[in-house]
Amino acid sequence: MPENKILTPDTGARLQKLRTAMQHNNFDALVISNPKNIFYYSSFAGQDSYLLVTLNRLFLLSDGRFIAQAADEAPNAEFICRQNGQTLGDLLLSALPVDAAKLGFEGYHLTYAEWADLADLLLIHRPDLLFEDCGNLPLVPRLEKDEYELACLQKCGEIADQALAQVLPQIKAGMTEKQIACLLEQTMQNMGGEGTSFTTIVAAGANSAKPHAIPSDYAVQPGDLLTLDFGCIYRGYCGDCTRTVAIGEVDEEKLAAYQLVRRAQQQGVEQIKPGMTTAEADRLVRQIIDEAGMGQYFSHSLGHGVGLDIHETPSVGPTGSMVITPGQVITVEPGVYIPGRFGLRIEDSCIVTEDGLQPLTHFEHDLIKL
Repeated sequence: MPENKILTPDTGARLQKLRTAMQHNNFDALVISNPKNIFYYSSFAGQDSYLLVTLNRLFLLSDGRFIAQAADEAPNAEFICRQNGQTLGDLLLSALPVDAAKLGFEGYHLTYAEWADLADLLLIHRPDLLFEDCGNLPLVPRLEKDEYELACLQKCGEIADQALAQVLPQIKAGMTEKQIACLLEQTMQNMGGEGTSFTTIVAAGANSAKPHAIPSDYAVQPGDLLTLDFGCIYRGYCGDCTRTVAIGEVDEEKLAAYQLVRRAQQQGVEQIKPGMTTAEADRLVRQIIDEAGMGQYFSHSLGHGVGLDIHETPSVGPTGSMVITPGQVITVEPGVYIPGRFGLRIEDSCIVTEDGLQPLTHFEHDLIKL
């Protein structure tokens, strides 16, 4: 998608969806503590803050470090600044509507200590107020990506494709995993990435049998498979892509394993459709590896959602019951990992459309020999 298509997020539409859900669940207000959710609903990217959402007002509760930033990023939120000795709880009390009967909090994110402090404060000053966990209420609107989000995620995919095209010709036997990871990360940054969306995985030789290997001082050798799992952040959104390449010629066992994973990944991208459950999608791909007698070496779920977080709902795994729907962005990333010997993975992040999956990365899937 051209750069001029990436405009600004429609936080008003997002808030409207959240407020509708609040009304359905009888919440008069929500205190949002997860920084990613604060960003989603207000565009504010600072830390150590709360967002208070009522049915008709929006308050950003923070401190003096973020006055200018909040004015720039979240002009539609009413900024309330902590003074000496005040806590975020004090600010919450000052902004909470006097007629609010039920206040929700993000139980999966708020620490016990933070919850206890807020609960004690509210018990003293608002004893009739119900203070309840709102569950995944703020996360539900994030499931279906809007046009702005899809444009940002598409940009992440473009950067991944371009970075691979530039980096792969520079990889030679004798380079360490750390050197390759640094080169890949620097290239993504040069192309507009704003940091990495997770710790870059560069794994060769026996290290490639570890799905989440940390780049080491191992120098890649002729005959190795080299797995690169990486992604950049663009405007807060996370890219996620994996390719496995060969350092020169590889033996028949590695080539057969690669072709198997390639076939399984291709089937997932081509045949996963909206309306399937996440377990059905996982099974569609896993059965190919199972039927080849390699099922014990596919040791993780098929994929996961991607957005402001690198791992979001839905989880695409063997026990998932969520229905895949248009607007979600999920990964398809089967792999085979033979402990102590070698491993490989191929992954694309994909938009779920009305007809199926639309990959965000398009770099070559057939085995490249460096």
